[in-house]
Amino acid sequence: MGIVDCRMGVTAALLLQAVNLPLSLAFSPIASCNVRPSASAIAPSSQLYSVAPKEEEKVLRQEIAEKNSKIENEGEFGVLDGNIPEEVEQSDEVTVPTGTTLKAQIQRATKPRAYPLFLLEKGTGLLEEFVFKTFGSSGSEDIYINGKIPEKEKIVVLGTGWGAAAFLKDVDMSKYDVTVISPRNFFLFTPMLAGAATGTVEYRSITEPVRDISKKANFLEATATNIDPKTNSITCESVICEGTNCKINDFTVEYDRLIVTVGAQTNTFGIPGVREHCAFLKQVEDARRIRTSIVNLFERANIPSLTDEERKAILTFAVIGAGPTGIEFAAELRDFVENDGPKYYPNLLKFVRI
Repeated sequence: MGIVDCRMGVTAALLLQAVNLPLSLAFSPIASCNVRPSASAIAPSSQLYSVAPKEEEKVLRQEIAEKNSKIENEGEFGVLDGNIPEEVEQSDEVTVPTGTTLKAQIQRATKPRAYPLFLLEKGTGLLEEFVFKTFGSSGSEDIYINGKIPEKEKIVVLGTGWGAAAFLKDVDMSKYDVTVISPRNFFLFTPMLAGAATGTVEYRSITEPVRDISKKANFLEATATNIDPKTNSITCESVICEGTNCKINDFTVEYDRLIVTVGAQTNTFGIPGVREHCAFLKQVEDARRIRTSIVNLFERANIPSLTDEERKAILTFAVIGAGPTGIEFAAELRDFVENDGPKYYPNLLKFVRI
């Protein structure tokens, strides 16, 4: 009694798909189904290959009908294309098929079958999943539920520092409505701030607009003055200047989730006169102010009526704090004096002290 196990054909097809074998080889009659007929059902190989293609197909169909009539659950395991290969007797010699037989095998291999359609559908699903994971996480399209766009959860981000920039790069805009509130509309790369204070780098080289970080986030240039956790609202203040006239506008922004990334202020430790007479280095405006002050000090020390003691007092720079900012600024200032000083102020270098 013949036993047909077409489930092995499905497993073989999936394995062949994993190793990227051509479909013509994956679904040839030899690989599509394994048949174990009884001894009386095996036809000699010479008799099998000597029959014309149409007669051979007729013989195969007749054998299929006979074998399938003996199989339980024929509807589940039956072969749809009507081709069941014969098990060829093992031999050490390699049999080379003739031209007519090879043509018949090619015709059978290229016939429309159910397995290629199944694998095509499977491959299309895997491709869609890959494309969605690669390109679909940026929220390029809105998600519709029952034909309507659901209301997105509102997230408000205060500040445009390191934490805000990292969040804006990773947040899924298709799920959340993000609003950024900050008095500055750019992200500042603070490690290069000391170089900008001495002219080593330009300000535009260490800043990046917030709208370039996330083009779908809503940005409001304002300062948050009050947060009400009971009503989930923020009171903001925006200063709008037209020429010499400035006007302050107050408005309220509601939120579902609030992210505070405003950073911290420079600590003066309560020392008198620090805030009034010292220059801080935390924002682009601070770096611009320090650069302007350095140039003005050198120009003032170049006045002929000054004494050497007065020039030393003018060109003495004190850096308070030995952290990353203080060490970097002291090094950048020394590079400015050694590299650019001889070009512009060669007569004043002997009076410079850091």
